[in-house]
Amino acid sequence: MIKSPRAAIVFYDEDSQEFKICNVLRSKVQALIDNATVMPVPLEEHDAAITDEDARRLGGMVMLMQGHTNTGLRERFKITIERPMKWESPQRPEQE
Repeated sequence: MIKSPRAAIVFYDEDSQEFKICNVLRSKVQALIDNATVMPVPLEEHDAAITDEDARRLGGMVMLMQGHTNTGLRERFKITIERPMKWESPQRPEQE
């Protein structure tokens, strides 16, 4: 039996101060995915084992993404990242 594709939605709940994860049918959120900024997270090698390091990297990226909009969460991060985070939004070029 082929299962329908799923999508994981991760969010930070300010009231409970917890990260929460939902697993939903991708067809139910496909329109949102189509209009979202998608950030690919390539694995080291095609068909290679997915390691602890891959899991840590993905988890860290998800947490940092939540910190972008939850400023109170940022100061709680005590994780090592490759480059310092620039939390301000990038400046868009002026329209001519």
